[in-house]
Amino acid sequence: MVESITLTNEALDASLLISQSVRDYVLKSVDWGVVESSRTTYKYIDEVGNLVTNVTLESRPVSIVGWVVAGTKDDMTRRKKFLNKFVNPLHKITLQYDDYTIEGIADTSIRYGVEESENNEVMCKFMIDLFCPDPMFRNDTPGNVVMADWLPQFHFPLTIPEDTGVIMGLRTPSSIVSIENDGDVDCGFVVVFQATGTVTNPYIILIDTQETIKLDTVMEAGDIIEVSTIVNKKTVTKIKGDAKTNAFDEYNFDVSTMFKLRVGTNSVRYGADGLVENLLVNVRYSPEYLEVQQ
Repeated sequence: MVESITLTNEALDASLLISQSVRDYVLKSVDWGVVESSRTTYKYIDEVGNLVTNVTLESRPVSIVGWVVAGTKDDMTRRKKFLNKFVNPLHKITLQYDDYTIEGIADTSIRYGVEESENNEVMCKFMIDLFCPDPMFRNDTPGNVVMADWLPQFHFPLTIPEDTGVIMGLRTPSSIVSIENDGDVDCGFVVVFQATGTVTNPYIILIDTQETIKLDTVMEAGDIIEVSTIVNKKTVTKIKGDAKTNAFDEYNFDVSTMFKLRVGTNSVRYGADGLVENLLVNVRYSPEYLEVQQ
């Protein structure tokens, strides 16, 4: 049973807590809907059954029912006014449940009960129907895997004997790391390339499939380039200080694919055509789940 959810309207920078433990907006029920599949099939002459060549997942409907509870008519008017503005079919709404989030768009403006027993000065039933084009739930705390970094090799207080050198840091010993996707489907990710000095043409490779993301660029100290393979958010962004610019012109389309992390263990290798020792790499990702009902 769902006891509490939080909705966020990013356009308004406003959040709405609907819960069984609060008095203003009380949660009655949430219907998460189901995710239907679409199949592409092929049938040979005299074949029994069909050959399935592709399966895709469709969108998800989510229905929320709750009650506005107020002590006075003015309180009820104020709380309804907030809902009227908050539930806008032109705005994206993020729904958070426990440690998971899903994004949707309101099918309609806010709907209220029509009978007096469901719409009066102290109690008013409301319904919110969301259309979720991406039907998957994501973990609210994304995973972060550091592929290339420097390992600290000293601590304070630090004593350096005369005529004796001290190693201040070491590179991580392996250029191959394992990234675990414990979700239900392959998921996109963001790979962050950061230069501590000059780096030529950095890349990462998914070893099992040899799929690659490679940049055709010379990065200088302090440069950061982020490549996102997340569905509907595929971008290549260069960051210099506080400035962010589109860097798709530095993306090597000849060898690169916006690949996803497969379900299970992914072996990923990083590298560069030159001066890889000046490259830092990390991967951010959020596993995706079909259902999260507790």
